[in-house]
Formats: sequence, structure tokens, C-alpha cells
Amino acid sequence: MAVSLHDPELFVRKNMKPEDRGGYKCGPTMVHQIDFEEYAPKFEHLFHLTKDEKGIVTAQWYTPDPKSEDDSMIWSLTHHRAIWQLLQYLEQDESVECVILGGSGKFWMDGINLEFDEVEYKGWVHYEHMYHDGNRINQALVNLGVPTIGIINGPANHSEMALLCDITLMAEDAFIMDLHYPINIVPGDGIQLALQGTMGVKRANYMMLTGQTPDAKTALEYGMVNEIMPADKLYDRAHELAEIILGCANRVTRHVTTKVLRRPWMEAYASHGWDSFGSEMFATMNACVEGFSEHDNKFFEDKVNAAESGNSQQVLGSVAETNFK
Repeated sequence: MAVSLHDPELFVRKNMKPEDRGGYKCGPTMVHQIDFEEYAPKFEHLFHLTKDEKGIVTAQWYTPDPKSEDDSMIWSLTHHRAIWQLLQYLEQDESVECVILGGSGKFWMDGINLEFDEVEYKGWVHYEHMYHDGNRINQALVNLGVPTIGIINGPANHSEMALLCDITLMAEDAFIMDLHYPINIVPGDGIQLALQGTMGVKRANYMMLTGQTPDAKTALEYGMVNEIMPADKLYDRAHELAEIILGCANRVTRHVTTKVLRRPWMEAYASHGWDSFGSEMFATMNACVEGFSEHDNKFFEDKVNAAESGNSQQVLGSVAETNFK
């Protein structure tokens, strides 16, 4: 027979001692969270995903390539949705104490593959894939209630996912770019807030309007990242920092400090995130009527080639041709 929660004898007769779940506690009447061992396999074809005994999670996105040892992630619909899905699983997992997020292989992101005709399916892709999923990536990162460390392991488009982390490490041969304006798309999906918040409005606006690509040294000088080092040292250093963060304070202080320090991002994305992304989608849909504003890899490839030739600071007109005059 069901017992009413209003029964005055309930808390006398029932053992309400919290259950120790390893670093946190759960009341006996509570619905248990979904544990790491249950949700991690859902993402095994998209992330190299581990969690140690202290609750430090490392999530390295990747795209397997049978023709190459390099498994750098290729931006796709699948990853675009899976990133915020994984972050939401991590957010509800009380055993997670720090998240290290970044790429695997040579590139942070190795181009883009939307897997279908973007213009033909523009109504679906621009809402479900871009506006719906894109906003939730930013929100999930900002709302994640534990310290985060972003790893820029190589040339980075959509660097906001690393810049929004509490600490950001960058490979010394990497660089940061934004592909929106150079291919006739409004930079309104959150990248503008991340760039303006880390490098300043004037520098960020210059970068977005001209296609400038700050290299690691410049990114460190501008305050976009905290440390630069050889790519093969990044994740070891991230774990060292995670250990320091966990060792400095107890769980309650750590979690509450994260919320306090994250306030500028929370306010920025609450005030401007959805509206700015809506502006991007309005302009993109309008341009698609004319056959423009499709995602492609040309500008990305031009930027990579320029940077590898020592020209990572070159602006748009000197490294890429566009269809817009």
C-alpha cells in the first residue's frame, strides 16, 4: 500500500539516511542519476571518453578515418547535437567533478560535413541543426556546474567551445579562426560573445570582419587562452590543473565557486544568445533564397594553408577569394 508523503509518521518509520554514492549522497526516495557507465557507451563513436576515480572526465571528440591515423573531428550534424547531449549527461552526473573538453588528432576541428544539401533542406537544418542544437551547446557549457578546461589541440573553428571553459590551453602551433562572415554568414551563434569576452570588443570585431586568425602566441597575449605548449603536453597539463582545482577546496566550495565565476557568461548568453542566433538564422535563410550562405571548406582550407606557411595573421582579402563583392 502506498504511503502518503503527508503521513506524520513517515519520517519516524522510514530510514531517511542519505546513501553514499561516491563523492556525493543521494536520499533513498530520490530517483538515481544516470551513471557514467550507462551513458558513456552512447558516445563512444564520437568521443574518447574517460572518468577517473576523482571524477575528472576527459572528452575528446573525434571522427574515425580508416585511411589515416589522424582522427581529428569533422564537424557534422551528429557531433553538433551530441556535444550538448553529452554535456547534459555530465551535468546531471553528481560524480563528475571536473570536465576536460577538446579535440583528438591534429585539428581541433578538421572541416565540415553536413552530409546533405543544406539549401534543399534549409528549413530543417537551420532550425533543428543550427538554432536548436547550437544554442544548447553554449547553454550546456555555461550551465555545467563543475570547473571546465578547454583544449585547443589544433587549428580551431568554433573555438567558443574552448573559450567558454574556465581555463583554456592551446597547442603552440594552433590558431583560432571564425568562418562566419567570410562565407556570408552572420557571426551570431555565440562565437561573437566568446570572442568579445576573451579578447575585447575591438579586437574581436576586427577578427570577425576581416578573417584574421590569431596564432597561439597572439591568443595568449590577447587573453583568449591561459597557457600554450606542445600539443602532446596539453591533456597531461589539463589533468595537472584539474588535480590542483580539486585539491584546493571541498566539493561544495568548488561547485559554488564555479557558478560565481561563470556569471558573466550566464548573463551574456541569457541576454543575447538566442536573439543573436535568431538574427544569424534570419540572414542565412534570406541569403539561401539567393543561393548563397552555404557552409563549405574552402575558407577553412585556405586559412590552414596560410597558417602553415607562416601567415596566420593574414586577413580575409589576402588568403581567400569570395563570391561576394
